[in-house]
Formats: sequence, C-alpha cells, structure tokens
Amino acid sequence: MKITDAAVQPVSKGRRRNILTRVLAILGVLLAAWLVIGVLRSEVVAREYFAHAHGAGATVVNVGVQFEAPAIPPFWVVSISGDVIEAGRTSPVYRSAMLLVVEPVTGWVIVFGAG
Repeated sequence: MKITDAAVQPVSKGRRRNILTRVLAILGVLLAAWLVIGVLRSEVVAREYFAHAHGAGATVVNVGVQFEAPAIPPFWVVSISGDVIEAGRTSPVYRSAMLLVVEPVTGWVIVFGAG
C-alpha cells in the first residue's frame, strides 16, 4: 500500500491561529464582563452587607468605601467604614470598618477583617 500526499492532510497553521484567536476573544469578553459587573455591583453589595451587619436597631452613617479592587475572579475586595449609632442613641457611638470579599453577581460576602 502506498500513501500519497493527498491522503495525509496536516492541520494548517492558519486554522490553529483561528482557534487561538477565538479562545482569546472569548476570554477577553468574559474578563470585560467580570470587570463591568464588579464595578457596578461590588460597592452596592458591600454597603448593603455593612448596613445589616450592625444589627436591626443600629444606624450606620458617614459610610465610605476606601477602595474596591478585583481579586481572584469572580471576587472583589471592598474596604468600607462608617459611624454606628446604636438603638436608642442620637449620636455615633463608634467607627466600624470592614474588609469584605464580595461576589457581585450572587451577593455572597466573606468578612476578611472587621473592627
């Protein structure tokens, strides 16, 4: 039996480049979506968690986000602080700060540090 050149067809380099280009494009779109969702939602989720973490009767004022940054996908790190007014009081009693790891799509929060 004789093998001819027509029977063996190697995969061309152009086809490999097309597959690599598609994979990189998909990864780029996923990364961009993660960044956009994180920027839009991570601070909102962190503020909501921070407000509810101090109990039902407490009020949190002067809330500020010191920084928010992407972490290992899909998580974001948010540093947040504010003054807490306990139930029955009229002025802030103490300053509270938290370092939160937030998953912006589901709203899942891990407290990395609090004080």
